[in-house]
Amino acid sequence: MTSTSRTPAVVEDLDRSIAAAEAQAIVVWRGDRIPFGDLPDRIGRIDDRAERGRLFDAYVEALEALNPLYQERLERWTAGGDLAARREGTDPHALVADLERFVLHSETPYYAALRRYLALIDIEQGDAIVADLWHIARGGGWAHWFGDRQVRRAVAAAGRGAVERADLDGWLAAERMLQGEPMEGGAGNAAAMDAAYATLVGSPEWLELELGITADEVVPFVDFAAFVRLWRLRRAIGELQYELRLYESPDPTLSRAYYSGILTHITGVSVPEAAHLQAIPSPFASARELEVAILAADLVETLESRWGATWWREAEATDLAAAFGAAPTIEDALAQLGYDALDWRPVLRQIRTRLIGEMSGYGGPNITTRAGTRKV
Repeated sequence: MTSTSRTPAVVEDLDRSIAAAEAQAIVVWRGDRIPFGDLPDRIGRIDDRAERGRLFDAYVEALEALNPLYQERLERWTAGGDLAARREGTDPHALVADLERFVLHSETPYYAALRRYLALIDIEQGDAIVADLWHIARGGGWAHWFGDRQVRRAVAAAGRGAVERADLDGWLAAERMLQGEPMEGGAGNAAAMDAAYATLVGSPEWLELELGITADEVVPFVDFAAFVRLWRLRRAIGELQYELRLYESPDPTLSRAYYSGILTHITGVSVPEAAHLQAIPSPFASARELEVAILAADLVETLESRWGATWWREAEATDLAAAFGAAPTIEDALAQLGYDALDWRPVLRQIRTRLIGEMSGYGGPNITTRAGTRKV
């Protein structure tokens, strides 16, 4: 890797070149010209496993074609020395060390839920690839509850403005609308406030009272939303673990193996080596994602403890959320909640209390697949 000094402007120019290359990259599939950025969503929509796998293979080929640009960007990031030392905010080494306990405590519920959801699409855990999780995470079985008009009404009831985006639908559109337009880089207390509102999409009270989902559908959907939330958190932790190795080990072959190995281990599905650089859009983006998620959970726990499960209907609660979002530093935001440091325990509690497996002793129902009937 080069050690030549680089200016931020050079990196910004390369970022623009990468964005242009991604925008121009097209995969021709069954007569359709699919833009590179649309491929994960398109892959997730495919029900047939073999067909999904074939389009995923085409996506991996596109990643490999773009990897030289991503590699050049990595070299420019690391040209100025220790990235971790230059990062503002939480020390990434300390953060990943603290979150090792989160990984440990979430292991059993995560893998129990992962087996349940893979079994529903007739896949054994050891055979799954990340594209199968993309398919599960779309939540197509609940799409009938998330019509545009119903979602906009429910989002407005939470005091959030509708986001005009045509690239998402179903429950993901509801989550995006509750969150609002993501901040550049996904950092800051305002992003954490927005993420706190986005968790309402997994709140039984918001789903039933504002969106109108029937009681018998609320519990399974809440379980699903909690599983997706846990998968995203574990994926981000894996990406942070990988980043710390990436900046210390310049060998591309090792980096590819580290990425696939770490992400496959922590998420329980096969993740391709080819995504080892595209998955890192900016240095320590995973650390920012984790900070936001933890801060959001700390905020939600405070709001619920003071104003109950329907906190979004209380003016004092929304005032506190706004003040939290406007705080100049993480420390100032946490001080408003009575915390003196980031605390991952609230997010784990929120997830575990909503997983069906947690409420039924991890066992869940018997699910029949082509491999037989088993408890998952």
